[in-house]
Amino acid sequence: MSRRMYFDTSCGQIHARIGGTGGPHLLLLHESPLSSFVYEDMIAPLSAWARVIAPDTPGYGMSDPPPRRLTIPEYAEPMVEIIRGLDGPVLVAGSHTGASIAIEVARQAAGRVAGLALLGLATYTPAQRADRRRNWAPDQPPVEDGSHLTAAWERYNALWRGLGPAVRHQAVSAMLGSIERFNWAYHSAFEYEALPPLREVTCPVWATAAEGEFLEPATREAAAELGFAYEMIPGIPGQPSVRRPAELAAMLRRFADRVLPIPSAPSSAPSAESTAAATARVASSATAASTAISAGHGQPTAVPGATPSGDGRAAG
Repeated sequence: MSRRMYFDTSCGQIHARIGGTGGPHLLLLHESPLSSFVYEDMIAPLSAWARVIAPDTPGYGMSDPPPRRLTIPEYAEPMVEIIRGLDGPVLVAGSHTGASIAIEVARQAAGRVAGLALLGLATYTPAQRADRRRNWAPDQPPVEDGSHLTAAWERYNALWRGLGPAVRHQAVSAMLGSIERFNWAYHSAFEYEALPPLREVTCPVWATAAEGEFLEPATREAAAELGFAYEMIPGIPGQPSVRRPAELAAMLRRFADRVLPIPSAPSSAPSAESTAAATARVASSATAASTAISAGHGQPTAVPGATPSGDGRAAG
């Protein structure tokens, strides 16, 4: 079970699930329009060897919303602020939209990121990009008859087929929690050209995708074109962090073993103290940051220090 933390950044407060006390830092970036809940079942096995931070993208989960839709490089900026406040090596992993943001984190913080893991990489032909913009995530404002609620349920019945109603309810709840901006990061991802910035990444790169997910061919082809390692997860239609959390966690450990020396026996129990100290450094740097999201408009005020959640329990 994860613990909770808020990081103060130039993009407001970023909520994160955390775990572990030893080893490298591991930043996990989620797909849109969800939240870090998709990594909840991975945090315990990952915490055996890493200090895990799974943030909610700005405007999703329990992170503060930005005043406007950001570009993928802008979504990466608060994540870069977070890792620049940490000690030791940092591995970055991201799924779908999170993979695009992870590329930008690795590019913007080249000296801090020791390895990049892409869990389903979005690359599109011009025709695919145009289709995604038109059809994948149209606006879905709340309406009086509640049809936006059934539309969200039907969406995840299709996308998360075969998963139980409780986990689909979590996905639907996450989408509805940001309903008036749920498609912001989607559209930013549709506009983002992933391969040129990925060519600029200097750290080792590894990628995976589920056999049945729509991004599997593009992920495999990008790995072949750019020459980084790729492993397919067979037998599932998508969502490996939810359907196969232990398997995906083990794959990330193998990647980490290839790029970093990892102690075999880190500290046994999760603790927020070291992460809180790092968060205080993030808050300090964010207060002084000169890169405002929108000059003179909607800029949040940083709260000094780290803010753990009220009871430290995981929630969906």
